[in-house]
Amino acid sequence: MRKHIIVWLATAALLACAWGVSKVSLPDDAAVAPFPTTATIGERASTRNLSVTVTDLHRATRVTDAEGWSAEGNWLVVDLDAASEATQNGSILSLAELTIGERTFTATDRGTTFLRQRLVTGVPRSGSLAFELPDDATGGRATLRLGVPTGGGEVLLDGVIDLPLDLSAVPLEVEVPLDENGWADR
Repeated sequence: MRKHIIVWLATAALLACAWGVSKVSLPDDAAVAPFPTTATIGERASTRNLSVTVTDLHRATRVTDAEGWSAEGNWLVVDLDAASEATQNGSILSLAELTIGERTFTATDRGTTFLRQRLVTGVPRSGSLAFELPDDATGGRATLRLGVPTGGGEVLLDGVIDLPLDLSAVPLEVEVPLDENGWADR
């Protein structure tokens, strides 16, 4: 009888250890996940090959650009300055995502936005990113993620910049013009 108790206790201990190991193990994609740097509005944030300052946020029911394009909807506009840090080769701001809860939205490529702008090493360029959101996305916590691709076009094993946002704190405007892409004067 005593032998059975020892076997059951050893089995329970091994199961508890296996459960503990499964809880502390990293996810499968952890080996290629990017390294996030947390940013705040108005402060410069840098990763290995990206430096960004988010200068302003706007929510709007209409966005326009300098070339006459416009669109109605539920928009979040992000004004920013960005530069590459290490190399200009392939430095394009191609990762611009906004995550609200379980949903992730990509910056629009409609109009003249800063999405896919070529970055210059050490010399900031400025512009706006625009996110067209569903009508029910008007408040709550969100995270803006910005990054440049590595050699294969994906942001793997590299840094990204994450900006936590409270969409409820961004006032709603009727119309917001997108900043023209150009050299930052800040």
